[in-house]
Amino acid sequence: MMKNTPIKIWILSIAVIAFTGAGVFAQRDRLGTSQWKLVQINGRAVTNSNAYFEIERGGARFTGDTGCNRMFGRVEVSSNRVNFSNIGTTKRMCKMMPGNVPEPAFVNALNNVVRYQRNGNTLELYDRRGRDIVKFKRMVKQAPEESEPAPARLEDKKWFLESIKGSRTLVPVKDAFVVFDPNKRSAGGNTGCNVFGGEYSATDKTIKITEIISTFRACIEDSRMNVEREFLDGLRDTARYEIRDGRLFLYRGIMLLLTLRGEAK
Repeated sequence: MMKNTPIKIWILSIAVIAFTGAGVFAQRDRLGTSQWKLVQINGRAVTNSNAYFEIERGGARFTGDTGCNRMFGRVEVSSNRVNFSNIGTTKRMCKMMPGNVPEPAFVNALNNVVRYQRNGNTLELYDRRGRDIVKFKRMVKQAPEESEPAPARLEDKKWFLESIKGSRTLVPVKDAFVVFDPNKRSAGGNTGCNVFGGEYSATDKTIKITEIISTFRACIEDSRMNVEREFLDGLRDTARYEIRDGRLFLYRGIMLLLTLRGEAK
């Protein structure tokens, strides 16, 4: 009788472990393999957002979308407890639309969650004070949307002079270019004859280039001095810009001053 006791204890231990493990996986399955679409946060309805999350198979990690950027991190589910941690996102810049939710508000809410309750296709997440801070609806699983490439910035390219006031330069100006340095807030380059530098400030559409100075080399060949003068005058006079089709267009009002072609730095 005593000889069978260790075997019985071993069998009982295995059964307990299996039962406990099955319970944990059952809890994970209540949330996993589904995409949960954000519909409410801090009592406010979310009506125009692609924000969602889903727990990956295995239950240790989650992925999703903030409504702007891809989102990922760790998750722990046990009984009715849930904990999101190490949340990271991609860095796309997005315009806030009515009915959407600021990305930091969504991420912060997930960081504060400690408990959940699921009723059919509705999932509610609660913080430590027992407040219902986030609500989701179960949705048909879909492939994540591909993020649009971020628009080009002034600082991303080396901009080579292509035309002045809409007309091609009289001769190819191979070395005429400008580069914008966001750290130094400087705009500098070469006129095709002289090196120049200045300061700049810019928003999404406006730009101001000031304090331009240059070296004093005389280049009489190929009318380069005329091109240099008009190039620098165009930079000084510009007030707004557009970037499209790989080109930088500099304007004063509606007048196009300079067109520059973007190339890798």
